[in-house]
Amino acid sequence: MSITAVKDQRRSVEEALTQAITSLEAEQSLKKTIREAVDPLDDVARSALSELNLLHSIPSSGHAALCEKCLATVATSKSHWTTVASLIPKGEFYRYQFAIGPTLRSFVTAIAMAHFLLKDELIPVFAISSLLGIGEGEIILSAEDYLQGVIGMVNELPRLSINAVTTQNFFLPIKISAFVNDIFASYSLLNLRNDALRRRFDSLKYDVKRCEDVVYDLTLRGLTPAPTSA
Repeated sequence: MSITAVKDQRRSVEEALTQAITSLEAEQSLKKTIREAVDPLDDVARSALSELNLLHSIPSSGHAALCEKCLATVATSKSHWTTVASLIPKGEFYRYQFAIGPTLRSFVTAIAMAHFLLKDELIPVFAISSLLGIGEGEIILSAEDYLQGVIGMVNELPRLSINAVTTQNFFLPIKISAFVNDIFASYSLLNLRNDALRRRFDSLKYDVKRCEDVVYDLTLRGLTPAPTSA
């Protein structure tokens, strides 16, 4: 190989590696920027969940107002989501989902809990996306993040059921038990190939049992409300 050929080869290697390193550094910088942009969203999610934590220590008559306050807190996140969306290259959300997914799940947990207590139903994906102001840009509420967030909400319901009894609300545990059973039945129909989601699903079995135990104890003590006529 001639000296010229050796030099050309060395130059081509240097150019290829320099380009790759530059690209890697740019990607790492963008990941850091996105993580920093997500920090204010984590604060909002923690505030919303902290507000819902008060459900366990107040009378049921105050639940609706507290849930409305939680949803109002969630609504303040829209501008932050817009900022994060502006940082994500078009069509590349899933490359950066690792930095956004956990935060989305926290929001799903808070919103689903508040919505259930206000409307007696499970809020769908599109409604959560609308509340957060996402879905039409570069941020997507994936099925996995939604399902994980819903499980997070269910994990909190047995505790609420127990604490409802201490405030003499004997109807809420029955409503919670039926709701948790419905969610568990629906998840049971899914073919969960995702290991993380499957592990989280297994926790639902314990939540179902805890909720049923509360209702069982109420029944034994004759404290279950009489069914209302249609």
